[in-house]
Amino acid sequence: NFRNVINLVQMKKIILISIISLLFVFCSSVSDQTPKQNARQKQKNDWIEMNLKGQVKLIRENTYKAVEKNGEVQKGERKDSIIYIFNDRGNKIEMNSYKPDGSLDWKSTYKYDSNGNKIEWNIYKPDGSLGVKYTSKYDSDGNIIEDMSYDPTGSLNWKSIYKNDSNGNIIEENMYKPEGTLDWKYTWKYDGNGNRIETNWYKPAGNLTSKQTYKYDDNANQMERSHYKPDGSLKAKYAYKYDYDKNFNWVKRIELENDVPLSIWEREIEYY
Repeated sequence: NFRNVINLVQMKKIILISIISLLFVFCSSVSDQTPKQNARQKQKNDWIEMNLKGQVKLIRENTYKAVEKNGEVQKGERKDSIIYIFNDRGNKIEMNSYKPDGSLDWKSTYKYDSNGNKIEWNIYKPDGSLGVKYTSKYDSDGNIIEDMSYDPTGSLNWKSIYKNDSNGNIIEENMYKPEGTLDWKYTWKYDGNGNRIETNWYKPAGNLTSKQTYKYDDNANQMERSHYKPDGSLKAKYAYKYDYDKNFNWVKRIELENDVPLSIWEREIEYY
Protein backbone atom coordinates (compact mmCIF):
# COMPACT_ATOMS: atom_id res chain seq x y z
CA ASN A 1 0.00 0.00 0.00
CA PHE A 2 0.98 3.66 -0.10
CA ARG A 3 2.42 3.65 3.42
CA ASN A 4 4.66 0.69 2.61
CA VAL A 5 5.84 2.36 -0.60
CA ILE A 6 6.77 5.52 1.27
CA ASN A 7 8.63 3.56 3.93
CA LEU A 8 10.57 1.60 1.32
CA VAL A 9 11.59 4.68 -0.61
CA GLN A 10 12.59 6.57 2.50
CA MET A 11 14.83 3.72 3.60
CA LYS A 12 16.33 3.53 0.10
CA LYS A 13 16.21 -0.25 0.10
CA ILE A 14 16.90 -1.31 -3.44
CA ILE A 15 14.34 -3.65 -5.76
CA LEU A 16 12.93 -1.11 -8.03
CA ILE A 17 11.14 -1.92 -7.60
CA SER A 18 11.23 -1.83 -10.53
CA ILE A 19 8.44 0.14 -6.74
CA ILE A 20 8.25 1.87 -7.32
CA SER A 21 11.72 -0.40 -10.51
CA LEU A 22 9.54 1.02 -7.95
CA LEU A 23 9.75 2.67 -7.59
CA PHE A 24 12.97 2.40 -8.62
CA VAL A 25 12.24 1.97 -8.24
CA PHE A 26 9.36 1.95 -6.79
CA CYS A 27 11.26 1.15 -7.54
CA SER A 28 10.51 -2.39 -8.66
CA SER A 29 9.50 -1.83 -10.97
CA VAL A 30 11.49 0.99 -9.83
CA SER A 31 13.68 -1.37 -7.31
CA ASP A 32 13.88 -4.44 -9.64
CA GLN A 33 13.71 -1.83 -10.94
CA THR A 34 15.39 -1.47 -12.90
CA PRO A 35 16.33 -1.10 -12.65
CA LYS A 36 21.29 0.62 -14.75
CA GLN A 37 19.23 -0.16 -11.59
CA ASN A 38 19.05 2.37 -8.83
CA ALA A 39 22.26 4.32 -9.40
CA ARG A 40 21.85 7.21 -11.80
CA GLN A 41 24.41 8.36 -14.34
CA LYS A 42 25.06 11.79 -15.84
CA GLN A 43 23.65 12.74 -19.24
CA LYS A 44 21.35 9.73 -19.26
CA ASN A 45 17.58 9.77 -19.46
CA ASP A 46 15.08 7.27 -18.08
CA TRP A 47 14.99 5.30 -21.33
CA ILE A 48 18.64 4.47 -20.73
CA GLU A 49 18.20 4.05 -16.98
CA MET A 50 15.45 1.49 -17.57
CA ASN A 51 17.35 -0.12 -20.47
CA LEU A 52 14.64 0.76 -22.98
CA LYS A 53 15.29 0.74 -26.72
CA GLY A 54 13.49 3.08 -29.09
CA GLN A 55 11.30 6.07 -28.23
CA VAL A 56 9.05 4.65 -25.55
CA LYS A 57 5.98 6.75 -24.78
CA LEU A 58 4.17 4.61 -22.21
CA ILE A 59 4.53 1.32 -20.37
CA ARG A 60 1.71 -0.60 -18.70
CA GLU A 61 3.26 -3.13 -16.35
CA ASN A 62 1.34 -5.80 -14.43
CA THR A 63 2.85 -7.97 -11.71
CA TYR A 64 1.56 -11.44 -10.84
CA LYS A 65 2.41 -14.14 -8.38
CA ALA A 66 4.12 -16.98 -10.26
CA VAL A 67 2.74 -20.50 -9.88
CA GLU A 68 4.12 -23.72 -11.33
CA LYS A 69 1.67 -26.18 -12.90
CA ASN A 70 2.73 -29.33 -14.70
CA GLY A 71 6.28 -28.02 -14.94
CA GLU A 72 5.20 -24.73 -16.50
CA VAL A 73 5.40 -21.30 -14.86
CA GLN A 74 2.03 -19.53 -15.06
CA LYS A 75 0.42 -16.33 -13.81
CA GLY A 76 -1.28 -16.53 -10.43
CA GLU A 77 -3.05 -13.75 -8.58
CA ARG A 78 -2.38 -10.21 -9.72
CA LYS A 79 -0.29 -8.11 -7.33
CA ASP A 80 -0.28 -4.59 -8.73
CA SER A 81 0.07 -2.50 -11.88
CA ILE A 82 2.21 0.49 -12.80
CA ILE A 83 1.90 2.91 -15.71
CA TYR A 84 5.02 4.84 -16.75
CA ILE A 85 4.63 7.92 -18.98
CA PHE A 86 7.67 9.40 -20.77
CA ASN A 87 8.24 12.64 -22.65
CA ASP A 88 9.95 12.69 -26.05
CA ARG A 89 13.32 13.32 -24.36
CA GLY A 90 13.12 9.96 -22.66
CA ASN A 91 12.35 11.17 -19.15
CA LYS A 92 9.53 9.94 -16.94
CA ILE A 93 6.94 12.64 -16.36
CA GLU A 94 4.37 10.55 -14.51
CA MET A 95 4.06 7.16 -12.86
CA ASN A 96 0.85 5.69 -11.45
CA SER A 97 0.56 2.56 -9.31
CA TYR A 98 -2.68 0.60 -8.96
CA LYS A 99 -3.83 -2.00 -6.47
CA PRO A 100 -5.02 -5.46 -7.62
CA ASP A 101 -8.63 -4.18 -7.63
CA GLY A 102 -7.68 -1.42 -10.07
CA SER A 103 -7.88 1.48 -7.62
CA LEU A 104 -5.08 4.04 -7.49
CA ASP A 105 -2.44 3.37 -4.84
CA TRP A 106 -0.11 6.33 -5.51
CA LYS A 107 0.91 8.75 -8.24
CA SER A 108 4.33 10.28 -8.99
CA THR A 109 5.19 13.35 -11.03
CA TYR A 110 8.64 14.62 -12.06
CA LYS A 111 10.24 17.94 -12.95
CA TYR A 112 13.47 18.52 -14.90
CA ASP A 113 15.89 21.36 -15.53
CA SER A 114 16.92 22.56 -18.99
CA ASN A 115 19.65 19.88 -19.10
CA GLY A 116 17.20 17.05 -18.48
CA ASN A 117 18.26 16.48 -14.87
CA LYS A 118 15.50 15.34 -12.55
CA ILE A 119 15.23 18.09 -9.91
CA GLU A 120 11.91 17.27 -8.24
CA TRP A 121 9.86 14.15 -7.63
CA ASN A 122 6.47 14.23 -5.88
CA ILE A 123 4.50 11.21 -4.67
CA TYR A 124 0.79 11.69 -4.11
CA LYS A 125 -1.75 9.66 -2.17
CA PRO A 126 -4.94 8.37 -3.84
CA ASP A 127 -6.88 11.41 -2.58
CA GLY A 128 -4.45 13.72 -4.37
CA SER A 129 -2.67 14.97 -1.26
CA LEU A 130 1.11 15.07 -1.19
CA GLY A 131 2.82 12.13 0.49
CA VAL A 132 6.54 12.77 -0.08
CA LYS A 133 8.59 15.32 -2.01
CA TYR A 134 12.15 14.78 -3.25
CA THR A 135 14.57 17.34 -4.64
CA SER A 136 17.95 16.74 -6.31
CA LYS A 137 21.05 18.82 -7.02
CA TYR A 138 23.76 18.27 -9.64
CA ASP A 139 27.29 19.48 -10.30
CA SER A 140 28.40 21.25 -13.48
CA ASP A 141 29.04 17.89 -15.18
CA GLY A 142 25.50 16.66 -14.54
CA ASN A 143 26.44 14.29 -11.72
CA ILE A 144 23.90 14.04 -8.94
CA ILE A 145 25.41 15.25 -5.67
CA GLU A 146 22.45 15.60 -3.31
CA ASP A 147 18.94 14.26 -2.67
CA MET A 148 16.54 15.55 -0.04
CA SER A 149 13.20 14.10 1.07
CA TYR A 150 10.42 16.13 2.69
CA ASP A 151 7.13 15.20 4.31
CA PRO A 152 3.85 16.98 3.33
CA THR A 153 4.51 19.77 5.86
CA GLY A 154 7.89 20.54 4.33
CA SER A 155 9.91 19.00 7.16
CA LEU A 156 13.07 17.12 6.15
CA ASN A 157 12.87 13.31 6.22
CA TRP A 158 16.46 12.63 5.17
CA LYS A 159 19.32 13.92 3.05
CA SER A 160 21.70 11.95 0.83
CA ILE A 161 25.14 13.03 -0.40
CA TYR A 162 26.66 11.20 -3.41
CA LYS A 163 30.11 10.50 -4.78
CA ASN A 164 30.58 9.71 -8.48
CA ASP A 165 33.33 8.16 -10.57
CA SER A 166 34.77 9.67 -13.75
CA ASN A 167 32.03 8.00 -15.82
CA GLY A 168 29.24 9.61 -13.79
CA ASN A 169 28.33 6.42 -11.94
CA ILE A 170 27.30 6.83 -8.32
CA ILE A 171 29.82 4.90 -6.25
CA GLU A 172 28.83 6.02 -2.76
CA GLU A 173 25.78 7.42 -0.99
CA ASN A 174 25.70 8.68 2.59
CA MET A 175 22.18 9.05 3.94
CA TYR A 176 21.63 11.40 6.88
CA LYS A 177 18.82 11.85 9.38
CA PRO A 178 17.16 15.29 9.70
CA GLU A 179 19.43 16.19 12.62
CA GLY A 180 22.50 15.51 10.46
CA THR A 181 23.68 12.15 11.84
CA LEU A 182 24.59 9.36 9.43
CA ASP A 183 21.83 6.77 9.01
CA TRP A 184 23.05 4.50 6.18
CA LYS A 185 25.90 4.21 3.72
CA TYR A 186 25.69 2.51 0.32
CA THR A 187 28.43 1.71 -2.19
CA TRP A 188 28.24 0.48 -5.80
CA LYS A 189 30.58 -1.13 -8.32
CA TYR A 190 30.18 -1.29 -12.11
CA ASP A 191 31.43 -3.26 -15.09
CA GLY A 192 32.93 -1.74 -18.23
CA ASN A 193 29.47 -1.27 -19.75
CA GLY A 194 28.21 0.79 -16.83
CA ASN A 195 26.07 -2.00 -15.41
CA ARG A 196 25.92 -2.10 -11.64
CA ILE A 197 27.48 -5.36 -10.49
CA GLU A 198 27.65 -4.90 -6.71
CA THR A 199 25.80 -3.07 -3.94
CA ASN A 200 26.82 -2.87 -0.28
CA TRP A 201 24.82 -1.58 2.69
CA TYR A 202 26.58 -0.28 5.80
CA LYS A 203 25.41 0.91 9.20
CA PRO A 204 26.76 4.22 10.58
CA ALA A 205 29.48 2.39 12.50
CA GLY A 206 30.81 1.02 9.20
CA ASN A 207 29.74 -2.61 9.60
CA LEU A 208 28.38 -4.33 6.50
CA THR A 209 24.73 -5.39 6.79
CA SER A 210 24.00 -6.70 3.30
CA LYS A 211 25.57 -7.24 -0.11
CA GLN A 212 24.12 -7.96 -3.54
CA THR A 213 25.83 -8.85 -6.82
CA TYR A 214 24.34 -8.77 -10.33
CA LYS A 215 24.89 -10.41 -13.70
CA TYR A 216 23.47 -9.33 -17.07
CA ASP A 217 22.58 -10.86 -20.41
CA ASP A 218 23.62 -9.56 -23.84
CA ASN A 219 20.66 -7.14 -23.82
CA ALA A 220 21.91 -5.57 -20.55
CA ASN A 221 18.94 -6.99 -18.66
CA GLN A 222 19.62 -8.39 -15.23
CA MET A 223 19.66 -12.17 -15.38
CA GLU A 224 20.94 -12.97 -11.88
CA ARG A 225 20.92 -11.28 -8.47
CA SER A 226 22.65 -12.80 -5.43
CA HIS A 227 21.97 -11.60 -1.89
CA TYR A 228 24.62 -12.21 0.78
CA LYS A 229 24.62 -12.02 4.57
CA PRO A 230 27.23 -9.91 6.41
CA ASP A 231 29.40 -13.00 6.94
CA GLY A 232 29.55 -13.58 3.18
CA SER A 233 27.24 -16.58 3.08
CA LEU A 234 24.57 -16.68 0.40
CA LYS A 235 21.10 -15.68 1.61
CA ALA A 236 19.17 -15.98 -1.65
CA LYS A 237 19.75 -16.14 -5.40
CA TYR A 238 17.32 -14.72 -7.94
CA ALA A 239 17.24 -15.52 -11.64
CA TYR A 240 15.32 -13.74 -14.42
CA LYS A 241 13.97 -14.92 -17.76
CA TYR A 242 12.67 -12.60 -20.49
CA ASP A 243 10.52 -12.41 -23.60
CA TYR A 244 11.09 -9.44 -25.94
CA ASP A 245 9.21 -7.32 -28.45
CA LYS A 246 10.58 -6.39 -31.89
CA ASN A 247 12.57 -3.50 -30.35
CA PHE A 248 14.26 -5.89 -27.90
CA ASN A 249 12.46 -4.42 -24.90
CA TRP A 250 11.25 -7.09 -22.53
CA VAL A 251 7.49 -7.62 -22.40
CA LYS A 252 7.55 -10.53 -19.96
CA ARG A 253 9.89 -11.22 -17.08
CA ILE A 254 9.88 -14.22 -14.74
CA GLU A 255 11.67 -14.07 -11.40
CA LEU A 256 12.82 -17.21 -9.61
CA GLU A 257 14.13 -17.30 -6.04
CA ASN A 258 16.45 -20.23 -5.40
CA ASP A 259 14.97 -21.87 -8.56
CA VAL A 260 11.38 -21.44 -7.29
CA PRO A 261 9.10 -19.22 -9.46
CA LEU A 262 8.29 -16.06 -7.54
CA SER A 263 6.82 -13.32 -9.74
CA ILE A 264 5.84 -12.56 -13.33
CA TRP A 265 5.84 -9.10 -14.92
CA GLU A 266 4.05 -8.35 -18.19
CA ARG A 267 4.38 -5.13 -20.16
CA GLU A 268 2.45 -3.35 -22.88
CA ILE A 269 4.72 -0.77 -24.51
CA GLU A 270 3.64 2.19 -26.67
CA TYR A 271 6.14 4.11 -28.80
CA TYR A 272 6.29 7.63 -30.22
